[in-house]
Amino acid sequence: MEPGEEFTVVTETAPEHSPFNVVVHDQGITVWVNSGSDAEVFDKNGDLVPCGHQRPAEGDH
Repeated sequence: MEPGEEFTVVTETAPEHSPFNVVVHDQGITVWVNSGSDAEVFDKNGDLVPCGHQRPAEGDH
């Protein structure tokens, strides 16, 4: 996700099981779904955000 974008993470896993992590960095935000967990990310319009959404191409920095 890019700075300023809004998103929602949805999961049925209990929070104490740490179903996902959100990492904020200088290029934006990364949502990591932990192994064995199931989570989906939706944009502010309610559309599903696919894995790798806006991921820089290899070698782009």
